[in-house]
Amino acid sequence: MDIDPVPHLDELWRYARVLTRDDADADDLLQEALARALAMQHAYDRARPLAAWLMRIVRNTHLTGLGRRNTEQKGAVALVAAIDPACPPCQVEHVELRQVAEAVDALPREHAEILHLVGVLGYSYQDAADLLDVPVGTAMSRLSRARATLRALVRRAPGDERTPGLRVVIGGRNE
Repeated sequence: MDIDPVPHLDELWRYARVLTRDDADADDLLQEALARALAMQHAYDRARPLAAWLMRIVRNTHLTGLGRRNTEQKGAVALVAAIDPACPPCQVEHVELRQVAEAVDALPREHAEILHLVGVLGYSYQDAADLLDVPVGTAMSRLSRARATLRALVRRAPGDERTPGLRVVIGGRNE
């Protein structure tokens, strides 16, 4: 029986995007990871969740260096190209989302990873720690530092409320 990664593609692509910080590189990473997963499907333990197994393959593929040297340079160029100073955003939410995206991109990779796994995908601390191959305490510490850094980077004017979605990712209460 073959594995079916299709139900997990969106989740896997978003994780690849967090790792690469670039849409095109995320596409390339996901394609390579899925090719590896299909080639190694005989090694998949059906007693474990398929999504976690695929996430680990995406992460390991990224860490082996496929496009890794150019990823940060391409991400910076794409970010500069995406910001068009001649066309100001028309909605406050758009501005806030851009600020959050820039803040997440400014985080160290280890912090962005744990924030995405726990804050966005809803993984438990233990599941995220297992996926990242770190002790659960390390995962919790990284998440705490990532959230604190995001809070500092996405400070708003006094009296402004943050969106509920941002509060979920960053954690804590509106400040």
